[in-house]
Amino acid sequence: MKQQEPSGDVAQSEKKDQQRSMGRRMGVAALMLSASTFLSGILGFLRDVLVTSWYAAGIESDAYYAAFKLPDMMNYFLAGGTLSITFIPLFSAYLARGEEEQGWRLFSTVATVLGALLLVATAVMMIFAPEIIPVIFPGFESAKQVELTVSMTRIVLPAQVAFYIGGLVQATLFSRETFWPAAISPLVYNVAIILGGWLLGGWFGIQGFSIGALVGAVLGPLMIPCWVARRDIRFKPNVEVRSEGFKKFIALTLPLMLGATLITVDSWLHAYFGSSQAEGSVTLLNHSRKLMVFLFAIIGQAAGQAALPFLAKLHAQGKEEEMGEMLSGSLSRVVFLALFAAAGLAVVGEPLVYVLYFHGAFSVEDARITTGLLWLFCLGMGSWVAQTIAVRAFYARQDTLTPMIVGTLVLGVSLPVYWSLNASLGVYGLALATSVSITMNVMAIIGVYKWRGGMLPLGPLGGAIFRGGAGAVLAFGAAYGVGVLMERVVGLDHFERMWEALVVLSTQGVCFVAVMLAYFLVVRPRESEVVMAKVRRKLLKRG
Repeated sequence: MKQQEPSGDVAQSEKKDQQRSMGRRMGVAALMLSASTFLSGILGFLRDVLVTSWYAAGIESDAYYAAFKLPDMMNYFLAGGTLSITFIPLFSAYLARGEEEQGWRLFSTVATVLGALLLVATAVMMIFAPEIIPVIFPGFESAKQVELTVSMTRIVLPAQVAFYIGGLVQATLFSRETFWPAAISPLVYNVAIILGGWLLGGWFGIQGFSIGALVGAVLGPLMIPCWVARRDIRFKPNVEVRSEGFKKFIALTLPLMLGATLITVDSWLHAYFGSSQAEGSVTLLNHSRKLMVFLFAIIGQAAGQAALPFLAKLHAQGKEEEMGEMLSGSLSRVVFLALFAAAGLAVVGEPLVYVLYFHGAFSVEDARITTGLLWLFCLGMGSWVAQTIAVRAFYARQDTLTPMIVGTLVLGVSLPVYWSLNASLGVYGLALATSVSITMNVMAIIGVYKWRGGMLPLGPLGGAIFRGGAGAVLAFGAAYGVGVLMERVVGLDHFERMWEALVVLSTQGVCFVAVMLAYFLVVRPRESEVVMAKVRRKLLKRG
């Protein structure tokens, strides 16, 4: 007997139930990764506080932060983001088609071939680091600074192998919607760096932090995913470079290896141009940018990591309309939140910088410069989070070439912006160049996606920008006014003592959050309804 097809209403109801279920799972994943990012960021700030307290913003700290640039560059150009961007969609597609065995064969080939290539490149970079470092950082004129950078670079380089293999295993867990190992790994990594600097500093100086980074990369990003996936991994060393899966993997990966986009190159440009500025400029750029990136990662990066497996699954199932709706909703929510986050971070920027960094050898002038840089970085936070989500629409379709071409072209246009603003405004110009360039980048990405026929309703995004911008400006104005009042009436403007900065920080923070919540309750923007609904449920339970 022929089974009766479900009616249109029933089918539509089932579709909505599936979307809600997938949305809830994606929300839980994003929340888990956001919590990890928050805690990891706190540990990162603690690490930076220790670095600047013990070694100031000068030759040694600049060398420490510069030591991570070459390893990051090597990992970027050789691994090219292959794990979270190209491997997850391919592995997810195998799972969706019931071809898990072929997925693990691809895993084995990628791990064997590119893992070996990464090992060789690591050895080469370690040998020739003394020749490469002066080219990357032409402003490092001190022989001691160059030598220290070379030494710490050699320590950190092998960690990239651990990141790569561990990340490849983590990609298989993501495809199975297992996210908690990715939440724990960075915490272990950052704790190891702190312990390395604290316990080994007496013997190795600032290099103790680098040793901690190497140990942490092995214990966290490598060992934790491998342990969790130990029963599922089906690894057999092979070099099936002619298999269809590996050919497709390389075709998707090559654009990421050969191209260069602002997302990665921005920090390199800061190190390159900043090395020609006053001593400590690289460190101050790193501190201020990290504060912005901290909130950006909580909102955008975690959402992007969580969204990609779901978007890839919808694309593999041919559900383009649902994919477009999910993408539009994700963009709207993260941009809305990012506008409030940027405004809140900017308004408490000055006391926050004093609380975090004004210790030991960190000077008042260092704090003033860091605060100004932070304001300029905050201008682009909305664009950073939008970029992170928007580019996933291409990756979910297994298209890495288009966003890489767009990103490389935008980077080419941006280089004169960095050069000219660095020449005219110094270190402040580099921060402003970042915000201007990332905004150009996300506009180009969204424009090309729509032009190529991608389903992406932009109406909700425009509404989110308007509602989020209006509320953020209102909350910023109120908190800023409170800060001015405290400065004039109470005299808390120089933060000569830590308690003064804490009082201003907490007062402005409470004011900002209070106005923001009042705005949510009165205006009821749709982007905040999920959050406010949870708050109302909790209040009703307590009542």
